[in-house]
Amino acid sequence: MKKLYHTEVVNDQGMSGSAFVKGDHELAVVTSSPTSSDPGTNPEQLLALSWATCLNATLEILLKKRGIDKKSRVEVHIDYMEDENSNHYFSLNLFASIETMSVEEATPLVEEAQKRCPVSKIVGHYEHVSSTVVLFEEERS
Repeated sequence: MKKLYHTEVVNDQGMSGSAFVKGDHELAVVTSSPTSSDPGTNPEQLLALSWATCLNATLEILLKKRGIDKKSRVEVHIDYMEDENSNHYFSLNLFASIETMSVEEATPLVEEAQKRCPVSKIVGHYEHVSSTVVLFEEERS
């Protein structure tokens, strides 16, 4: 196996402080609880950013390999949930589209991208996840 990239991220302040990426790509982010009005980011936002970016990059690669010059868009909605037993979980909802393609045309490409995207592989068969192919720029709430 060949390592293509390595990163190290540290959070030693929990939800009230900051987390940072060590090394050449230094990045620090202020953290806060998703239920707080304090400035900062939270795990839901970071997970959504990771998944949307990774899947869209994978879609772009697939389109380019096929000689298709179209834009793709991936939107991820994550809800922080609590069930009747006070168990907390994330509900993940992914929406993907490809410019000027119908849902039927885009679906096989999105499905292939999901099989190849490393973050999609991590999400795997999580019980609180949905994936929907939509028309490009379609409004979602």
